[in-house]
Amino acid sequence: MLHLKPDSSADIPSLPEKNSDIVREAQTVLDINDPLEIPERAITVMRVKTGHFTVNVSINTMRPADRLVVTFQGARGGGKDTTNSRRPMFGRRNFDALYECPILAISDPQTEMEWDSHLPRVGMYVGTFANDLVPEVNALIDKFCAALNIPLGRVVMYGSSAGGTSAMLVAGRRKSPTGVIAVVPFLRPDKYREEVVAITARAAGGTLDDWNKTMAEEPWRFNPITAVRDGIAAGQDLRIVCAQNTKDKVTINRHFPGLWRRFDIDPEGGISPDGRVMAVLFDSPDAGHGHEPPEFSRPLIKMAYDFFDNPVAPQTKTEKRAKKDQPALAED
Repeated sequence: MLHLKPDSSADIPSLPEKNSDIVREAQTVLDINDPLEIPERAITVMRVKTGHFTVNVSINTMRPADRLVVTFQGARGGGKDTTNSRRPMFGRRNFDALYECPILAISDPQTEMEWDSHLPRVGMYVGTFANDLVPEVNALIDKFCAALNIPLGRVVMYGSSAGGTSAMLVAGRRKSPTGVIAVVPFLRPDKYREEVVAITARAAGGTLDDWNKTMAEEPWRFNPITAVRDGIAAGQDLRIVCAQNTKDKVTINRHFPGLWRRFDIDPEGGISPDGRVMAVLFDSPDAGHGHEPPEFSRPLIKMAYDFFDNPVAPQTKTEKRAKKDQPALAED
């Protein structure tokens, strides 16, 4: 078993109450090919033309380090078209006390549009059917690494819910070593609500038929498990930590099994035989679906950083069989 132990109240770092911020976009649009001037020890909103898309980002340089955490937002609320609903939304852009390094928070440009629906806006950073956003997001991340003198192999992506799904989709197609922390992510596109998929497809410039066609022809664009599996198979140095709340009725039975079955992990938590994917559980009835609560944040980050910095050696088939024959040892 692999379960997180919560911090005592005295050990919980001082963290913001909100996990996301909606802010005004920068007035100036920068080009990704131009030099980036990033203020030191500040939180700065920037707008960058990445190619087919213009992407709003927030860069936090309050804590210089040789690692960059990239955060992805989850779903945004539906409803009436308001100015606030179309502004950039950044996940955990001011959580430097937790991550202890610069934070690049990226807003999904497709969710900054009015979707004309009461249903949640779940863009998943896929862009449109005509133009794939993920290569442009990865180029943008590399650009910030270069500007901050951070090695490309020191990138960690974080997201919860659909943000965790997005982190896996983007990381699956990076060329440099990448770590992912995905909290209660949606992992099974076949389990998504059809009406939500339909409006997501419409925002991407197509229909439900286009979604289904793309799923069949390019599944790595929408299926996070496929994106991770294909990335690992292609030789990418990709490591995933999936944190699952046992009390989350949204994903525990419909999505989480897709991970431990695909990567041959104990349902009670553990590491895949190839040493690339870790599943860790935590118990929080109050949190339900969404970000891990503060008492689990530091233990999760500590465990994930250690997993990324000290890779686990792959198991041979003999070692795997021997481990299964041993009595289970709880790690909590």
